Amino acid sequence: MSHFHYFVFVLLLSFGLSSSFTWVPNPFRTQYVRIINNLNNELLDGHCISADNDLSLKTLQPKGEWEFSFRPNFQRTTLFYCYFFYGSFHAAFDVYAATYKWKWACGGDHCIWIVQEDGFYLYQIQKDENVKKHDWEKNI
Repeated sequence: MSHFHYFVFVLLLSFGLSSSFTWVPNPFRTQYVRIINNLNNELLDGHCISADNDLSLKTLQPKGEWEFSFRPNFQRTTLFYCYFFYGSFHAAFDVYAATYKWKWACGGDHCIWIVQEDGFYLYQIQKDENVKKHDWEKNI
C-alpha cells in the first residue's frame, strides 16, 4: 500500500475511534440513559435496576429529565430494566442492554427515552427521530 493509503487508513481509524458513535462495544466507555417526562402536567415515577445497581424510585416533574450513567461490565451482559407508572397506567421494560442491537437503536452511547401519554419513544440520534417502542398498560 502506498503512503497515501496508510495515511487515509490511519485518519479514518482515528476519526472512527474518536466519534461518540462507535459500533465496537467498549467496557470502559461510559453509557448514558436519559428519561424525559413529556406527560401533560403529570408526575412520572420510575424505578430502574440492573444486576449490580438499584437506582431507587425517582419522581420526574412534568418536562423533567433524569439521566444516569454507567460502564458496561466486561462480559457485555449489562442490562437496565425500569418500571414506570403515572395515574392509572404502568409499563416495565429494558431501557438499556449491552448489545449491538441496542447500540444501533440508541444511536451510540446515549439512550434517550421520551415518555408521552401514548407510550415510550426511543430517540434515534442517527435519524433524528423518535421511534415508539412501548405502550402504557392500564392498571387493573
